[in-house]
Amino acid sequence: MPALTEELLKARIKENPVGAYLICGEESYLVKVYTEKLSQAAVDESFKDFNLRVYNGDDAELSDIYDAVMSVPMMAESKCVLVKDLPVESFGDSEMDTIAMIVKDNPEDNCLIFTYPSSNPKKNFKELKKLFSDYGYLVDFTAKTGGEITKIIENGAKKRGKVMDRTVSTYFVTNVGSDLNMLTNELDKLCAYAKGENITKSDVDEICIKSLETKVFDMINDLVSGRFDAAFHKLNLLFANREDEYMILGAMISQYVDIYRAKAVKTAGEPSAVLGQFYESYKKSSFKLDKAARYCSNLSFGAINQCLEILENADTEMKSTTTEHRLVLERALVNLARVSR
Repeated sequence: MPALTEELLKARIKENPVGAYLICGEESYLVKVYTEKLSQAAVDESFKDFNLRVYNGDDAELSDIYDAVMSVPMMAESKCVLVKDLPVESFGDSEMDTIAMIVKDNPEDNCLIFTYPSSNPKKNFKELKKLFSDYGYLVDFTAKTGGEITKIIENGAKKRGKVMDRTVSTYFVTNVGSDLNMLTNELDKLCAYAKGENITKSDVDEICIKSLETKVFDMINDLVSGRFDAAFHKLNLLFANREDEYMILGAMISQYVDIYRAKAVKTAGEPSAVLGQFYESYKKSSFKLDKAARYCSNLSFGAINQCLEILENADTEMKSTTTEHRLVLERALVNLARVSR
C-alpha cells in the first residue's frame, strides 16, 4: 500500500481511525499534530484512561505493547495504543519479528500508532516503514515547500481570527524560518498581540523573534551592500545575545554557498528556482534563493570564492586552535568586508 497522504489521513481520522499507523517524517510539527488528532479520534474521551495506552521510547517493553494491542476496549468501540520514538535501531531480528507480529495481529477495534516526533532512526527504519506499508498505513511527512508553508501560516492566522496576506506570510516565514514548530509558536504570539485584524510586516518586526539564519543574512546583506558598520553592529548583537559562534559561522557559510549557487544559475541564464531540482532544502526554503539571487550580482565568482575560502579558514581555526572564537569571527568579517569593497 502506498504511503498515506495528509488528505487521506484526515479522511481516516474523520471516518475510521482504527488500524496500524507509522507516522514519521521531516515535518516534526505535523507528526505531532496528526498523532494527537488520530489518537483522539480513536478513543472516547469519557473512557480515555482505560482505552489509551502510551509507551515512550526506551521505557517500552514489546511484550507490554503486544498485550495492550490485544486487549479489549473498555465500554467503547475502539481503543488506541500509542508508541513514541521506539528505538528500533538497537533491535535485533527477534525484536523486529515481535514488532511484525504486533502490527500483523493488530485487531480491528484498535488504533496502533508508532510515531517518531523527535527523529527517525537509521537502522531498521526502512524495514519498519515497509511493514506498516504492507500491513497498515505509512504516513511520511516530507518537507513542505515554501509555498505550502506560507499557506499553512495563512490558514493558521485565519483560525486565530486574523488575516495575513501572501506578502506578509512570506515575510513572516523569511524572518522566523521554515520550522513549523517555531512558526506556530511565533504565530500564536503574533495573533495574540497584533492590534488590527490584518497582520502587517510591522507587526512581524515588532513581535516575532528572527531566526539566527535571518539575522546572519541581514549581516551578510549589509556586507555585500557596503554597509560595513551596520554589519559589525549586527555581529556584536549576535554576541550580546549569546548566539553560539559555531552556529554563526555555519550560517555565514550557508549564506555564501547560497550566493554562489544563485550566481551560477543566473550566469547560466536559469531562474534560481531550478536549484530546487538538485537540492531538497531549497524546495522548503525557496525564499533563501530569492534573497541570494538579489545580492549575487554585487559579487563576482572570484570574490565569492575568496569569501568561501575566508570562511573555510575561519572554520579550521575555530576547530583546531585555541584562538577565541569571537576574535576568529570578527577577523573573518573584516576580511569579507575587504573582498566586498
